[in-house]
Formats: sequence, structure tokens, C-alpha cells
Amino acid sequence: MDLFLISANRETFPDPVYPLGAAYVADAARRAGHHVRTRDLMWEKDPPLALLEDIRRHPPDAIALSFRNLDNAAWPLTRNYLPSYRLLVQNIRKALPSREIPLILGGSAFSLLPDLLLEELDGDYGISGEGERSFPLLLDTLEQGGSLNGIPGLVQKKGSGGSTLINPPHFRSHPSDRIRADPPDRSLFDLSRYARSGGMANIQTKRGCPFHCKYCTYPLLEGDTFRLRESQDVVDEIERLVTKDRIRSFFIVDSIFNAPPDHAHRVSEEILRRKLKIRWSCYVTPSGLTRDLLEVMKRAGCDGIELGTDSAEQGAMIGLGKSFSVSHLKDTARWCNALSLPVCHTLLFGGPGETLQSVRETLKTVEDTRPTAVVAMAGIRVYPDTPLAALAESRGLVKNRRDYLDPVFYIEPGLEEELPGTLLSFAMPRGNWILPGISLPCKPITQKLIRRVGYKKPLWHLLRHAPFKDRVYRDR
Repeated sequence: MDLFLISANRETFPDPVYPLGAAYVADAARRAGHHVRTRDLMWEKDPPLALLEDIRRHPPDAIALSFRNLDNAAWPLTRNYLPSYRLLVQNIRKALPSREIPLILGGSAFSLLPDLLLEELDGDYGISGEGERSFPLLLDTLEQGGSLNGIPGLVQKKGSGGSTLINPPHFRSHPSDRIRADPPDRSLFDLSRYARSGGMANIQTKRGCPFHCKYCTYPLLEGDTFRLRESQDVVDEIERLVTKDRIRSFFIVDSIFNAPPDHAHRVSEEILRRKLKIRWSCYVTPSGLTRDLLEVMKRAGCDGIELGTDSAEQGAMIGLGKSFSVSHLKDTARWCNALSLPVCHTLLFGGPGETLQSVRETLKTVEDTRPTAVVAMAGIRVYPDTPLAALAESRGLVKNRRDYLDPVFYIEPGLEEELPGTLLSFAMPRGNWILPGISLPCKPITQKLIRRVGYKKPLWHLLRHAPFKDRVYRDR
């Protein structure tokens, strides 16, 4: 089958992100014997025109669309991407020579609302969850005929009433499966341009998350148990990117890198064993973290961690379902400072049980840890089928499932008016606190110029340096 796969993501803040999930799926389809062409809308000045030319020049047998995000997940400066997705699909439908050419939807954004988005975006089929197994099966069945009912994660319309049938994704029935060892062919999308524009290549060492943060979508998208890649396979992929593509900066995109700790140790030790001269960052939780693991990570090239702190007040932490205490957080900060390992805290304010007093306590506690940078969000994005969604529904924030087509944010009653101003007045004098939903810290052109001169680390690293720290919230 001649497949045309489109990556629809155009968000460039804080950096353009290589479409790793779409590459996995496209590569799986190619390995299954299908002819695959791709188009990345990240770099298109006129996406409708580019797609029109592609489709008319080479009419495909099927089109697949990968959607990464529903919105920017920030309040009150919220940007909903759904209107642009609707327009994109309308343009594709107009360009197609026949309605019989199926339109297949997928990606993490689609997987959060597969029933509504299949209808809203006029798709014929969808894949909810990871698609390496399911997507080639769907293409094979569409090409050869047969029943679609056994395809994991398949989303399809049933009958004339508009109802939608969703098969459970593969990881629901096979929670202990390891991830396939073969990494995707990165040439399916322009890796070198992403490296120039964002500096780092994204690497996945495992999928899933067994933690119970009340807002989190990782268990929905990847399963609630860890499914690991072999450490040798992970480092094989890194080594190929170093030797073939001359990339030396990486971001590990696991939900949490340091859990399970033995897996994080094995990956770090394998990097050390091969003497790879690389730099990398990752997401870390204080839960179960040890100084020994941080030391091994740093020796293996880790030059910064993004710490999923969320809150530093015990009551608010319980309200968010966090699995660690304030003392764990302080231990982590102390170890990182002793190791000169840069830390960026991510904070979520306004969750269940939050008060102005708990907000102030979190601000003080985090500031006392001497962070390199802090990214703080006011309000918490509510996604369907999460524990936070159940609370939002019980309080009337969400009255029916279609309400999720517009971004919904949970803010504890009584905080809506004061929270943004409280955070902004605290952040502005410090220079290393970033508030994406309240005020952008710099102009987009400044961000692009920093990458253009070859800076390869997460941009928050720059906030260690006075010239940049002094300009935050002044270059706007």
C-alpha cells in the first residue's frame, strides 16, 4: 500500500521536537512492506499548499495523520490546536481524488480523545495508543480485506448512528512486553534540521508509568507498568546517532528516567562502558532517587535534570497524588547542588487542596533549594479518564465528554484571581523562574537566535548566567 504519513505538529516552544512516535509508526509500516512517504508540517510555510501538491502529484492509497498535542497546556495564555487540525483535514479531504482513500488518525493527542476526535476531524480510522503493531495490521487488512475487529487500539465508526468502537491498545493485554529493540529510521523526518533548531535528539528507554499523579496521561497513553528496552539497545541507538548523524546532545523522553533505578543504572553504565562523549538530560522524580544514581548519571554525561516537583507543600502534594515527601525533594536538591548538577523544577499550582498559603510555602521551599531554573504553571490541565478529570466532573467543570474538546484547567476555587499575579510578582525579580501560561520570558526570535549560534542544551540552562538571567521578562 502507498502510504502518505503527515506529522501535524507545528509548536516550536520551547523547541521543535522531532516526531519520534510518527517515525516509529512509519518505520513499522515500511518494514511490513508498505511504501511510505512522509511530510513534516513543522517546517512548512504553507502547509495546505504543500499537502495539495504532494497529494495531487502522488495520490496515495491511504493517508495517516499524527497529532502530538491538543493544546499548549498553559493557562491563561491557552492555545487550542484543534481548529488548525480541523482546517488541515478539510484541506486534505479537498485534495483527495476520492473519498474512498482512508484517512487514519493517531498520535498522543488523538489517543487522549479517540472517540471524539475521530468524529470531529472526520477520520475513517484511528489508532489509540502506540501503533507499531496495530498500524501495519490495519494497512494489511485494508489492502487485503478481512476483519478489523482484532486490531489493538483500532478506532472505527460503527453504524449510521455515529457510535465509535475502540479496541483496547496492545499494552493493556500485554503489560509486561518489552519495547521492540529496533529504533526507527530517523531519516523519515529531517533529523539534522531538528538538531540545528532544538539541539538535542530524543531517546526513549522505556514506556509506561506506575505512579499515580492525578493529572497524568502517561498511564493512559503507555500503560501503568514500565516496559523496558534493553540498555544495550538504547545505547546502540545513541551510538549510531553519534557516529552517523554527529549528534552529541540527547534528551531522554521517558515519563521518569530514574525509575526503576536499576534500569537507569544499566543505561548509564553502558554509556560509560562505551566511553561515549555525550551530554544528556532527562525527567527525574525524587521518589526512590539516590545520590549514587545521580553520580553515575553525571559521569555518563547527564548535565541537567528536569525534576517533576509539582509542589513543595505536603497537603498540595497529597492532592496531586505525588509519591514523595518534601524531605525527599530537599535531599535531591542537596545532592544535585553538591554534584554541581543543574536542576529545573517543574511546578503545578492550583491543584486539589491548594491554598495561597501552600502556594507561598512551595515558592519559598523551592527557592531555598537554589534551583538553576523553575518552570511554573498556574492551573492544571484536565485530561479525560484521569483521577483529576473525575474531580473536575464532580465539581461541574466538565458536564459532558464533548467539553474536553476545549482545554479544561483545574484551579482550586478561590485562587483564580490571585494565583497568576502571585506567581508573576515572585518570578520577575528572580530571573530564573519561567511562567509559560502567564508571561513568555523572551521573544521567539531570541530563542531561535540562541539555537542558531549552536547552543545544544535545554534553554533553561542559560538562566545560570547573569546576562541571560537579567534579561528574562525584559526581552519581550
